[in-house]
Amino acid sequence: MKFRRILPPQFKSREEFNIFLKAMTTSQIGAWVDFTVSLILFQFTPLGEVYSKAIGTTSGGFTNCTLNYRWTFKGNDVKKRMVFVKYVLVWIGSLCLNTYGTAITYHLFSSWQWLIDMGFKSAGFFMAAQLIVSGVVSIVWNITLQRYFVFQDVDIKGFLQSPYKRK
Repeated sequence: MKFRRILPPQFKSREEFNIFLKAMTTSQIGAWVDFTVSLILFQFTPLGEVYSKAIGTTSGGFTNCTLNYRWTFKGNDVKKRMVFVKYVLVWIGSLCLNTYGTAITYHLFSSWQWLIDMGFKSAGFFMAAQLIVSGVVSIVWNITLQRYFVFQDVDIKGFLQSPYKRK
């Protein structure tokens, strides 16, 4: 059983593993909302990749927060206002990582001639960039911070105060 000691926390108990699976499910649902809105805006409006992705990420984030609050982490014992404040803090980081990560990856992919020669189009580069970036951000940033910060009864009032008022 030494192997169990090196596992990440979400795999050490059945309960934690179930929470992780639920978080992955809600993440996927949020990602599909995000991708659908982003791609429709990118393909059919003049907004471009940055604004399309930002609006899509906002839609997916709202969906994900609602599902996680009610089903995954059952944050009913945490005040909704505190969940909202903490979720927004995490979400801003996620928005920046997803938006600029997608834009950078999109431009990287669109400059690779061998992908163009294979027949990739602008929307294909955009979707591939979204899939890669959102997968990494979802697991490394979103799920971790939602599990251990957003939906937990963590007092952030002291954290948000000016350092001069804490004393």
